[in-house]
Amino acid sequence: MAEETMQCSDVLIQTDQDIEVQPHGPQSQALLEKGDHALFGVSTGNSYFSRERMARALSWATTRFEAVDVVYADLFLDSVSEALGHDPDSARRSASKKLEGVRRRLRGALEDVGDAATRVRCRPLSAFVAEPAYQEVNARTQDALRTDMELRSGREQMAHSFLGHQLGSASPTAAQMKVSLDYVDAELPFIIDTPHILGVTSSVHCYHSLMSLGRLLFSDRAKGLRPAVNQGYAVVACQD
Repeated sequence: MAEETMQCSDVLIQTDQDIEVQPHGPQSQALLEKGDHALFGVSTGNSYFSRERMARALSWATTRFEAVDVVYADLFLDSVSEALGHDPDSARRSASKKLEGVRRRLRGALEDVGDAATRVRCRPLSAFVAEPAYQEVNARTQDALRTDMELRSGREQMAHSFLGHQLGSASPTAAQMKVSLDYVDAELPFIIDTPHILGVTSSVHCYHSLMSLGRLLFSDRAKGLRPAVNQGYAVVACQD
């Protein structure tokens, strides 16, 4: 499909190869065009991330970026399951099943991408938590959460959204919110400063929907925590 562009408020929407791309924030369009690096965050257990959709998104990314990373969430999955009422053994089995499922779909997606897949790295989130660069960005975000009330609110919205898929209309307990916030906190550094964590010149964080934290952090905030100047954000969604 030929590439099309149209203006929608202050966000440029691009349609390319059945992929809709909406950069958010003042620097994201320029970083998208620069094409240094794309990061895809994959939520384990999210039904959106099928083999086909991941293959289409990664195929698009390998034509636009010099390098592509996929980081899939593997932290706190058993803790979340326990908080939802499962016994520890069942929680561990559930987490293991979800992780194997996302790894299988990623392997299949990379096979479908073909030769270009050599420029795509896939790693779990747990592979980074002991790295000094990740810890530096994480410390910065945790410091900001103590005083940045907008950031705290956006973080809680994401935690509620994550639990909403599990609980339906039921209200989460304090224990469920605590582990869900831990889950969100582990991913937050990659929204703030992927270039520092991965050692790339610039990066665009790609996700299939506009997260509440993405909307907040990539707005023109007058104060509070801001992403690195070389960090972009874009909604990258397959048009089914």
